[in-house]
Amino acid sequence: MRLSISGPWVLGLILVAFLTTGCAYFNTFYLAKKYYKEGQKAQERSAVAGVAPEAASRYDMTIRQCTKVLTDYPKSKWADDAAFLLAAATYGKGDYLTAIHRFEDFHQTYPESPFRPEARLLQGLSRLKRRDYAQADSIFIEVDGKYPKLKRRWDLYFHAGESRAAQREYAAALDWYARAVAVASGRRQNSDALRRTADALVEIDRADSAVKVYERALRAEERSTYRLDIALRRAEALRDLGRYAEATTYLEEWRPNAITLNREGELMLRLHDVQARTGRVEEAIEGYRRLVELHPNTLTAYDAQFRIGYLYESALGDYDAAAQEYEKLRQGPPSEFQSQAIRRSQGLDALRQYRERIEADTTQAQARAAFLVAELYYFQLDRPDSAMLQYETVEREFPNSIYAPKSAYARLWITAVDRGDTVRAQAMTDTMAVRYRGTRFAESALYFWTRWSGRTDARSALLDSLIANPDTTGAGRFLPEEPDEADLLAQPDTTRVKGSDLPPELIQSLAARRAALLGKSYTPPSDRTSPADSIARARADSLARATADSIQTANRPPRAPADSLRASSPDSSGSAPPVGPTAPPPVAEPSDSTTIYITPTR
Repeated sequence: MRLSISGPWVLGLILVAFLTTGCAYFNTFYLAKKYYKEGQKAQERSAVAGVAPEAASRYDMTIRQCTKVLTDYPKSKWADDAAFLLAAATYGKGDYLTAIHRFEDFHQTYPESPFRPEARLLQGLSRLKRRDYAQADSIFIEVDGKYPKLKRRWDLYFHAGESRAAQREYAAALDWYARAVAVASGRRQNSDALRRTADALVEIDRADSAVKVYERALRAEERSTYRLDIALRRAEALRDLGRYAEATTYLEEWRPNAITLNREGELMLRLHDVQARTGRVEEAIEGYRRLVELHPNTLTAYDAQFRIGYLYESALGDYDAAAQEYEKLRQGPPSEFQSQAIRRSQGLDALRQYRERIEADTTQAQARAAFLVAELYYFQLDRPDSAMLQYETVEREFPNSIYAPKSAYARLWITAVDRGDTVRAQAMTDTMAVRYRGTRFAESALYFWTRWSGRTDARSALLDSLIANPDTTGAGRFLPEEPDEADLLAQPDTTRVKGSDLPPELIQSLAARRAALLGKSYTPPSDRTSPADSIARARADSLARATADSIQTANRPPRAPADSLRASSPDSSGSAPPVGPTAPPPVAEPSDSTTIYITPTR
């Protein structure tokens, strides 16, 4: 008798067959998904900036399971799930280059997969992590337009904003952040988008708006450490607006929270900064000293020690005391504050030597030393207000020196580029055109105005006339320059600099900036050429630029709109200053009466 092939027992055989062939696959993929979710949760819990060790471990386990699925069951209907999870886990553990390649393979292998939108987004995030901003922006725009049903739209908008902010394209960043705020699904997403919106507003000098947005972010944020971050940034915005009393009260209100989170030092740095800006300099210095004692061998201590030296230098004008305070940072480990202290200490030493030279025998030697003092203020000490006053002193006290028109040109540059004062820059250009007519400095001022403003006006017409009919009749009114001596910036005083000198690259950069403002060509010491070669090169460059540049089509870089002016104390930023502003374009070195002295474009 033959058994029938129908009946319940047949279904049992089929089930057994499925279990023997599919159970291992199902368990493997189930574990992969489990480990991936655990990795995500571990990263969310972590307070570290990079990938948390626990998260990285879980992502590694995910990768192993997904690799097994794809190796043992390549034709499974869930193969694309495993391939996507494999690439996503690679991104999660911070291997962004490999993740990019795996996402590319995923798109080619599974063109119909429902995971394509998210895979493309993660590919863009991988590009962003590698600072490949152009590619990241392109992918974000593509995903936004091509996949309108993408579930992770907040991630798309927020990180698209992060990419633009990293490139200082703050207007575009604000647009993306606004879209992130609109689709935020929880308090954290809302807070993060609002916080970064406020950060971008600060960068474009809209501190009034930033203060309000920070307050909205605080209401949304629930994580204690993030709340303190936002509060500190809001206090800085109040400070930048000159609302010092409000900033002080606000910081005092948040002090208990900072103590609880063991971050009181960060808050007190900002509080003492506000004190210094309101004229309570000695009180601020004492506060910084307490921070050095209470937080030894920390970034808070190094920051406070640098600020002590900076206040002695910028607020009290006690350069010897400032140098002594900067010197204390040499003994600590390398840090940004140490390098800044070394640079400023060397600048103060050079400043002392230049001031001594102002007492020199000849008037022109005095003029040169006074001019170099202004250069040090501007380039190495990052004190543009002091530099402006010193340049004015050179013009006033040495009107017959060649350094008078050079100082006028430097003031024009700072007024235009650093301060963005169009009205004042226009007036200074007119003054130079009259006062220094017949010199290359008058032409250079007209050229700079035309290029910087992008305008075609009476000044550009005068420039065209001078290009067609060079006028050098005024050159003889000024005493010739002093012969160049050993450059103090290129050869700093080694009697006080031990062990931690400025790197040669920075010294050469400063020397090049100095040469630019002096109207000279600069060649590194290892590649010096003869004076005749330098003059020929300068003249050829000047003539080539004068012929090739289209002055009328030049545009001034756009300035971001501001809803308030940021208040600040002269030469006292209260934080470690940058290496220095961009140097003015050089004035070409004269070679003969036929040279057209046009300032090269920056």
